[in-house]
Amino acid sequence: MNDLDGRVAVITGGGGPHSIGRATGKLFAEQGARVVLADINAKALKETVAALADEGLDVAGVPTDVADHDSVQALADAVFDRYGQVDIAFLNAGVAGAGDLFAVDLDGWHRLLGVNLYGVLNGIRAFLPRMEAQGTPGHILGTSSGAGVVGLNYQAAAYAVTKQAVCTLMECLYGQLRDRGSRIKAHVVLPPLTKTNLAGDPNVMLHVEQALKAGGADVVLAEPDEVAGTVLDAIHTGNFWAYHDHETDQRLFDGKFAAAIDWEDRMARARADALLNRSAPEPYLWG
Repeated sequence: MNDLDGRVAVITGGGGPHSIGRATGKLFAEQGARVVLADINAKALKETVAALADEGLDVAGVPTDVADHDSVQALADAVFDRYGQVDIAFLNAGVAGAGDLFAVDLDGWHRLLGVNLYGVLNGIRAFLPRMEAQGTPGHILGTSSGAGVVGLNYQAAAYAVTKQAVCTLMECLYGQLRDRGSRIKAHVVLPPLTKTNLAGDPNVMLHVEQALKAGGADVVLAEPDEVAGTVLDAIHTGNFWAYHDHETDQRLFDGKFAAAIDWEDRMARARADALLNRSAPEPYLWG
């Protein structure tokens, strides 16, 4: 899909003032898409939609609890009733959670699973059948994280588990879409550490960056609009993995993330080596 003009895009987790969802919605709308943002925070969502509309962008908002299946179905109903189609579903809503396996109580685990994992699953089940029934090309994307893919952040166990699960879920979806010759493409979005309001104040991410570097992770803090550019690039190219590889990084960001990409590659290879060698996960655990 090279042209977003007139396409309809739905993005969950789009209400936050410093969110990947908002930045991606803005970018899509600037490309001519009609965008529907969803967020559980109705006040923040209303403010975001108003701000983007003031820029002349075609953006609407639907308050949604992605952890609630009926709420996501209502979102899908609202979008299809309004536009009659959905071409892009970016299932992006997420919440953070730190602490060891016992520091986070079971309610906290259920919250992270509900938003980070079931939020993606609910979105797939609500949007994908209708998108396929259109008979037109489309894209469905789920946001994972390096925490669950290229090295486990074991000090945020609940978060890492949900993000690992999202990656596996999207891989399963890819295989099933491939096997039935679907015109809908699946993608998993792997944002680098990003200056968002995931942990509350976006400036907290500066401290997270410092802590991760102290623990040996060669991270580079991204801005939400940089991640949005990577998401758009994946839609244009059709790549399953939406993340900063060296080619994309050089083309879009003049090599800003080169060191982080090399570190992520080392972690991914260390994880594969540990599996093949039946060794402990020491080489790729980071905190």
